[in-house]
Amino acid sequence: MTQVLLAVDFELDLILFELLSEVDDVRIVARPADEVELLAHARTGSADVVIVGQYFPGLDSDVIAALTAAGTKVLGFGSDARALESLGVGRSIDSSADPAAMRSALDEVLHSTVVPPRPSRPPGADRATGRIIVVWGTGSSPGRTATAINLGDQAARQGHRTVVVDADTVSAMVATTLGLTEESSHLASLCRREAERNPPLEVADVPHAVVSASLHAITGLTRADRWPEVRAGTLTAVLGRLATMYDLVIVDVSDRCDPDDDFADPFYDRHCATRAALEAADTVLVLAAGDPIGLQRLVKLLGTERAEKIRTKMRLGITKVRAGAVGHHPADRIREVLTRFISASPDFVFSDDRAGLDAAMLAGLTLHETSPKSQLSREFAEAVAELVPARSRRTGRSGRTGRGRWGRRAATT
Repeated sequence: MTQVLLAVDFELDLILFELLSEVDDVRIVARPADEVELLAHARTGSADVVIVGQYFPGLDSDVIAALTAAGTKVLGFGSDARALESLGVGRSIDSSADPAAMRSALDEVLHSTVVPPRPSRPPGADRATGRIIVVWGTGSSPGRTATAINLGDQAARQGHRTVVVDADTVSAMVATTLGLTEESSHLASLCRREAERNPPLEVADVPHAVVSASLHAITGLTRADRWPEVRAGTLTAVLGRLATMYDLVIVDVSDRCDPDDDFADPFYDRHCATRAALEAADTVLVLAAGDPIGLQRLVKLLGTERAEKIRTKMRLGITKVRAGAVGHHPADRIREVLTRFISASPDFVFSDDRAGLDAAMLAGLTLHETSPKSQLSREFAEAVAELVPARSRRTGRSGRTGRGRWGRRAATT
């Protein structure tokens, strides 16, 4: 007896149900309403085959991969075999098939060997030219968002076409910091289009807000409970695609990385976006506040297995450095502490300029726009010069183009 799960949209559900009723030795285990119920049933091992339709709620390549990982065979059902194949469904059958064809398809899928899908291009071919820098760090608000935005601004001024991506699934703040007024999430839109295999192929098609001629921003989730819209596999694909269109992709992520619950399903863990971004990054800038608590948290963070996995591409940055927190000559004292406890020195030391950053946030601008001669602004520029290879400035990429506060914040679809 073949145990089957039906995961098709409403229009095909009745057709498939009647078709299977005429096929011998087939038992329908369940007809889940969405991908959450589908995966829950599949992971119990109660089904041999899942029959999926292109428009089943929540179905995407990540769901197909999770079904395969659970040991369940997948058979596509519908008239668009190419669309199903793009989701990772290797075998599909047309909705007009007869019972004999369905029996044959089920037998073929049941006795097939699951193999990874063939790459769409040879290894190394057409590799993205843009770099991905993820701004991560400890808790206690070391200034990840402000750092990501101002690094992006300085990169744009140095001739790099840059996009800042807000992938913080806990507290997205890029839009607020830049004074953006969008009511929708650019990142959720990009992930949805990627899952539907309709991704943007040019910058003009990417949902974004224009900060300057060569600096764009992709806003994050408008509500924290929307985190299931940003799945790991989809976010990885989005970042990789953006790297083909921009010189530099700077990603702001949450400080939280591992599941809140050790027994939680990693497929539906809200912090899978952070892990995906860290894995996709060319460089991970790890930030910590320049005070005793921030430094202690950094030492603990660097001792975790997660930090060890990205050590080869990690750069350390200490923010909010001030004498009042650690004593005179704060940069030297911080270097001494880190050398003692982790045998490493910070790559970047960022001064504490709360007044400048507050003024910039109040105006919805970057630090360079409100305080171009500040020490912190210069430090951001020096960090970009070290993180990203220099390039000649391109025509029309001046950070002062289209300067109206609200006019420059207009979003494109």
